[in-house]
Amino acid sequence: MRVKPSVLKGSMVQSKPRRPSKRKHPRHRSERPPATDSPSRESTGQEAAYLKSLVDSRTPVVVVLTSGEELRGHVRYYDRDCFSLGPSDGGPKLFLRKSSIRYMYEE
Repeated sequence: MRVKPSVLKGSMVQSKPRRPSKRKHPRHRSERPPATDSPSRESTGQEAAYLKSLVDSRTPVVVVLTSGEELRGHVRYYDRDCFSLGPSDGGPKLFLRKSSIRYMYEE
């Protein structure tokens, strides 16, 4: 084993290099897998099935944007990143990015 000398207040003191402990803490044995291992919304198909049912039934929905603004209408089209909303007040059709939506609910 190699011992390296170090100087402490003018006297020679021998210090040994520290090795990391190989012992594991019992808490680490039962850790859950990281949250990134959960299935994504695209892989389960639940979001697509729900949006398809809204398109087919023309159910009126309220979409709340991240800015707090509420839009009312029915879902006309959807894909992975956005969907189209046909406003109930007869206004122009809107394409909304899913990343800009806080939540939506049926009226």
